Amino acid sequence: MADDNFSSLFDLLPIGAYRSMPDGRQLRANAALVKLNGYSSEAEMLLAVNTIGAEWYVEAGRHDEFMRLVQTQSFVSDFISEIYQHNSPKPIWVREHAHAVRDTSGNIAYYEGTVEDISAERAAQQEIATSERRFRAMTEKAQVVTVICTREGIITYASPACQSTLGVEPHGLIGTLIFDWVHPDDLAKGESEFALVVAGTNSGAETVSRFRHSDGSWRHLSAVGNSALADDAVRGVILNFRDVTDARRAEERLTILATIDMLTALKNRSAFEAAAIAELEVVRGTPGRCAALYFIDLDRFKLINDSVGHAIGDRVLREIGRRLNHSAPPRATVGRLGGDEFAMLLPCGDTPSEPELIAAGIVAALSAPMQIGDMAFTVTASVGVCVFPDHADSFELMLRYADLAMLDAKSTRRDAFRVFHSSLAVVAQDRLSLVEELREALLLGQLEVFYQPQVSLVDAELMGLEALVRWRHPTRGLIAPDTFISLAEDVGLISAIGEIVAERAVSDMARWQIAYGRPLTLALNVSAMQLRDATFIEQLSDILRRHDFPAQSLELEITESALVASLDLAPGVLRALHRLGARVVLDDLGVAYSSFAYLKQFQVHGVKLDRGFVDGVPGDATDSAIVRAIISLARSLKLRVVAEGIEHAEQRMYLIDQGCAEGQGFLFSKPLPWASIDALFAAPSHVIGQRVLLLPNR
Repeated sequence: MADDNFSSLFDLLPIGAYRSMPDGRQLRANAALVKLNGYSSEAEMLLAVNTIGAEWYVEAGRHDEFMRLVQTQSFVSDFISEIYQHNSPKPIWVREHAHAVRDTSGNIAYYEGTVEDISAERAAQQEIATSERRFRAMTEKAQVVTVICTREGIITYASPACQSTLGVEPHGLIGTLIFDWVHPDDLAKGESEFALVVAGTNSGAETVSRFRHSDGSWRHLSAVGNSALADDAVRGVILNFRDVTDARRAEERLTILATIDMLTALKNRSAFEAAAIAELEVVRGTPGRCAALYFIDLDRFKLINDSVGHAIGDRVLREIGRRLNHSAPPRATVGRLGGDEFAMLLPCGDTPSEPELIAAGIVAALSAPMQIGDMAFTVTASVGVCVFPDHADSFELMLRYADLAMLDAKSTRRDAFRVFHSSLAVVAQDRLSLVEELREALLLGQLEVFYQPQVSLVDAELMGLEALVRWRHPTRGLIAPDTFISLAEDVGLISAIGEIVAERAVSDMARWQIAYGRPLTLALNVSAMQLRDATFIEQLSDILRRHDFPAQSLELEITESALVASLDLAPGVLRALHRLGARVVLDDLGVAYSSFAYLKQFQVHGVKLDRGFVDGVPGDATDSAIVRAIISLARSLKLRVVAEGIEHAEQRMYLIDQGCAEGQGFLFSKPLPWASIDALFAAPSHVIGQRVLLLPNR
């Protein structure tokens, strides 16, 4: 949507405008810029300039100077250069303005800028030094407003162009003070520049001031002055004015686009950060004052985009932005940081509990039902609060701590807020340490594969093994996956872990099948990031081929949340798995999104009953009803059902009565290391072709 707004403004600009990549490659050029450069189309110009690169400038090194300024200062203003035109032997002079647009990580995403032909202005300046006759002949036909003033600023001559520019006939200006037409806010600048012109010490550069039009509006006029007080033919100060109102408004619009989030009309990330830092400096200079930063993250917003589309999602974000802006106290600074993340900075009042009251108000305001078209939504948010200077003494640290508090609120319960406390920083530091140790664990081979048997509930016959990763840490001991799997997903290590587990598990199962003749099923867990990994299918196929393990004996357990997180790619990945011959089991059915539609949409082969439901049977009526419904639905769809987390005989018997044939849990066996499974198969009592029975762990 931001690009649409940019394109509309882009095409309407009367001066040249462009967008380019950080490496200098041009992405867009509007019609005015194409014409200025002498090309017939944007495509022709982009092809040419991306080929010749810096040769656009006449002066050597000018391109490097431009890039140095925009990269170090993030903007360039009034950059005047002589350039070559396409198919023209004569160079022209241009003025450039540009700024860098940064992404949510603070990196330069692209540059936007304007290019204006100022050759006429420079020519006019040269002509000013000629005779009065030539001067009058030029000014009376030009669109440039020319006036001659006394050294005090009294206008003695005004060119006809003043009527079209300011709506005033020339005689209406003569005898008036030039400064009477200038906007009060620009008066000091105008008087100062005029004094330099009178003294002959001005630089010759243009200055822009607002002049009153006869209709009461203000026009932006760019002025160049030249003293001819010593010239007997003139005896005055010559001022040339050019109407740059449209260009200035376009520049102001570009400035707004660079600071406003076009979807919600709130401040964008960079503008919010700048405003917040400025506000913190004010608070810092007032003893005893404080300010609170509220980091706001919508709960499960991706589900809206994936289920009803980004157009509806954008409308939801607009409504969230409207609610935040409407409910924010008068002195609050509100911004959208990107995606479904928002922030608000507010100076604290005299009540110590005010930050908590504000946070609770944000949660309540955002969670109220909203109507988008004919659809109703309830969107909740998790909010983290950090107080300056109690918790942090810089905006950067406040943002990080507020983010940690938000994550704490989201991990405990959604639709809630948390105020930062020091233990969260300790947790964050431990998390960083664990990430580095996990990276090292991958290199040192510290990850191991354990196997939990899946059995027939009726007679405990071994039906398959679920591969589960464990981390044998040199000092922390054996670490369960709950401690590091989500961390691995956050930092992009889950695909590497998944490949390690698949390699070892397939290798073990292939060897056991050859050695003991047991055609068992191997169950592997697959994360959302693996589904989105373009190499996932190829890696899995290669592992199966190298170990000569039949894909028909492989089951991939995928959670609902993983499928939802990859709705755009999941159908294609699952079709590829079907072609490979592997089976797909929907894990934790009903826990994440409670949408049985995925059973049909993704054509899965089986489902797993989550331990959270199994734990409540047969005593809990709600859990029992859910279990009965899932088993009944799965049986009607001819899907395999495996119950997990079975720990008591009563649970086993209830599941059997409801028609669930297979399960796993501590009632039969805990996850076992490779050696224990190998010993199970190698037991003297085992005969190829006979059932392998597991005794309950006592």
